[in-house]
Amino acid sequence: MPCRFEHKLRQLSTMNELFIRLDDKPEVTWLRQGEVSGDTASRTGPLPDPSGHADCHVIVFVPGSDVVLLMADVPPMTRQRMSTAVPFALEDHLIADVDLLHFALGRRSGSEPLPVAVVADGLMSAWLSRLEEAGIYPEFLIPETLALPLAPDTWTVFMDADGALIRSGALSGLAVDLPNLAIMLRSALDNAPDSALDSALDTGDNPPKRIRLLHCGEGAAMDIPPLGPGCEVTEEVCRADRLQLLAAHFDEQRAINLLQGKYNRETDVRQTWRAWRVPFALVVIWFAIWVAGALFDVARLSERSRILGEEMEAVYRQVFPEARNMTNLRVRMKRGLDALRGTGARETVGFLELLGRVGVHLQDARNIRLVSLDFRSERLELRMEMDDLQAFDGIKARLVGEGLVVEVLSVTSRESTVMAHLRITPGEASPRAGVA
Repeated sequence: MPCRFEHKLRQLSTMNELFIRLDDKPEVTWLRQGEVSGDTASRTGPLPDPSGHADCHVIVFVPGSDVVLLMADVPPMTRQRMSTAVPFALEDHLIADVDLLHFALGRRSGSEPLPVAVVADGLMSAWLSRLEEAGIYPEFLIPETLALPLAPDTWTVFMDADGALIRSGALSGLAVDLPNLAIMLRSALDNAPDSALDSALDTGDNPPKRIRLLHCGEGAAMDIPPLGPGCEVTEEVCRADRLQLLAAHFDEQRAINLLQGKYNRETDVRQTWRAWRVPFALVVIWFAIWVAGALFDVARLSERSRILGEEMEAVYRQVFPEARNMTNLRVRMKRGLDALRGTGARETVGFLELLGRVGVHLQDARNIRLVSLDFRSERLELRMEMDDLQAFDGIKARLVGEGLVVEVLSVTSRESTVMAHLRITPGEASPRAGVA
């Protein structure tokens, strides 16, 4: 009777799915399913353009003949330790060197044997390189054997022109050539002493009660001789092609994803993060220190600016005591200094010029001691100590002879000391006459 093929959407109904079947041919078969696409026909050709399927989960089926499904008898342990122990546990079942193989672990319950998918490292690299060159990064890489229909106590045998696939359990099965199919089934059901075959099909002590033969396409039909009592053989004609059948029955919970270990994209991200987390942490620490230093410098410079502002205001008040407006002190100070230097309407005498004319005579007088000096509004006020009034009269005469206007503000005599307070303003400069 014909095989009923139903187009089945997976539970992730909000996402479309892109199924791709790889083999050793230049072209591939691909199929898109989901709520957007209503076309369930598979297509054959180059790998599809990923830009048109960006909203899809990508599931890739690889040939069952390239993947060996075995059962490893290892005790319960962490998954990381199992990945190390499994190659040694299966070494006797494999011809190739285990160092050249990739082992993907399936799920198991309790102490049951661990399902393992074994594939050559070179094939894994070739498949992924082929996909990545086309811009395709799959989420699942599944042996096509584990996407056949699954039923309790039933082996599903799919046959088409490319060969036969057998699924004997949730995570067990193998691929076989059509001419050897009947011999292999007979050997497995007769419990022949073939440990590799027994491990691949997981026959154990419970042989199947039913073998379901699915014929797909011309050239796939063949006669299967009776397989013994207690095992029913049914034959069906499948209207769908191989990829349609695999896509309809794929269940990620009952399959082994080959993208594990070094081929796991999430693992690559974690390994990259593990390699760069120390430099990244150092960069973050350095940046935090730099920001803290910058904030400290801003605070320090702000405080320094405030102190300088206060000092500038104090100097401005000292130089210009009549000033009331304390805004924009820098400009006001510059204008005031320009006025003192003679930038006003009339020329003024600078402090240094007046001090130079007075200082010459003070320097020559050995018995005169300068107490204080104040310059304001072009007037120089001097407070001096001297030994006697004769010295006072002498310095006054010299300053007047210099052409300066000398105003005596006060003269006091105390014991042997004379205190004099003079106000000196500029007058006409005259040649020095050598006043004694």
